[in-house]
Amino acid sequence: MKTKAHSFLICIVTILPVLDLIAGPTLKTQFQWKWTNNQVLELNEYHDVFFRVGTKTVEREDKNRVVMKTKQCSQDSCLVNAWFDTYMRYGKTSGPFWKDKEFLSDFTLFRNGRYEVPNEFTMPNLRSFPSFPETPVAVSDVWKLPAEESFDFTSERIRVKVTPEYTFQGIFPWKEGNYSGTCEKITYTYPIFYNKPETEKMAPNVPYKIFGFANGTVFFNAERGVPEFKEVKLSYTFIYPNGTVQEANFHIKGVYFLRNQVNAKDKESIREDILNDLIVGYKRDGLPNGLRIGPGVRPGYTNPKTSSLGSPNRESNPNLMADPTGKLTTNENPDPNVISPLDGEEKDKIADQLPVKVRTTEDGIVFSLDSILFDFNDSKLKPDAESAVAKIAEILKKYPDREIRVSGHTDNIGKKEYNQKLSEERAKSVLHSLVDNHKMDEKHISFRGYADDLPVAPNDSEENRHKNRRVEITLVLD
Repeated sequence: MKTKAHSFLICIVTILPVLDLIAGPTLKTQFQWKWTNNQVLELNEYHDVFFRVGTKTVEREDKNRVVMKTKQCSQDSCLVNAWFDTYMRYGKTSGPFWKDKEFLSDFTLFRNGRYEVPNEFTMPNLRSFPSFPETPVAVSDVWKLPAEESFDFTSERIRVKVTPEYTFQGIFPWKEGNYSGTCEKITYTYPIFYNKPETEKMAPNVPYKIFGFANGTVFFNAERGVPEFKEVKLSYTFIYPNGTVQEANFHIKGVYFLRNQVNAKDKESIREDILNDLIVGYKRDGLPNGLRIGPGVRPGYTNPKTSSLGSPNRESNPNLMADPTGKLTTNENPDPNVISPLDGEEKDKIADQLPVKVRTTEDGIVFSLDSILFDFNDSKLKPDAESAVAKIAEILKKYPDREIRVSGHTDNIGKKEYNQKLSEERAKSVLHSLVDNHKMDEKHISFRGYADDLPVAPNDSEENRHKNRRVEITLVLD
């Protein structure tokens, strides 16, 4: 039975942390959300998923990237604009992630953790969780407050009221991959039960009964008032009118990052830095068509504001990211012997000759590679394409905490089904080159094929169709 279990279980468990560090067992802490204007909280979470229907089982890994921006904050609440991107890969944590769905949402988050989500939005599906009492709590204190889970099926949305029980455990360390911290720890559990009223009409693809439970832990940075890490195990059973029983189990881990919003000026500055890096790379190795890049910049040039010498923020506390771009930074003085970058006119002239084009978009910075990539109707990277991907990988490694999306595109010649498959295979070829040849973290990279759905020019001439046959790599900044 096909359901949308992967879409409605995007847990934006947006957790509300504490105000003051606890110095002793008798002191109490007031939990409160401390978000402010022009801040972004990004959640990257990974789900080990197991489905069972009868004797058939499916294992899958999902990835959710949730970006929440404060639009306006008051003393009592923040109006939040959020993007929910979902990804998946089948099997047991192997192979590239496929970009699945996108959701947008506007909602109000109150300082005590209560949500107000307009009816037109499905996300966040876990609402008013966790919520905190008005009075301070001490270590080992327990409280219960109402929350809601929203399940979005094909033809119907089911909202289920739940009552989590929370326990404040004190201050403990956490670690996940390259990220770690020490902050307030809260454990929780709640059962879930839904039985459709007999007076309501049954829908064949919508369960009439849901039951299960959740057990989890959330960590908060008390001083900053934002979450750092969460881990939760969810178990659901769905019973459908035709007698089908579906079991779904999720093991979720998620890390939060806090930063300031990246504006258009920031993006353009990043694009300029990236273009400088590309020019340096091609000056060092040469262009495919033999064009020589003139003097003005030489191998070894680094922007003193954003050179990559280390990341003091990936360990200890992911919320202390001072650079809103997520680029590795250093404050060391620049080498006075390094030649300055090219001026705008000279840079633009050279950029027009590069086989890689760089532009800003709403999502971030896009590297566009055209026909240097593949032979006609082939998905194997050509040598010039491998060289271009290598130079892009050098740049992307300077943004280790950023999402990377690889998208394949074709012209409108040929059947839609064929172009869809070809665009996906070409995107995967570039992704595999980034991961296998350049050792980039595949958990931060996803792919998707768009066939001819997103042309950059009308498909009315060979020149324009040439522009549409491309693979794009997006460095996501929002």
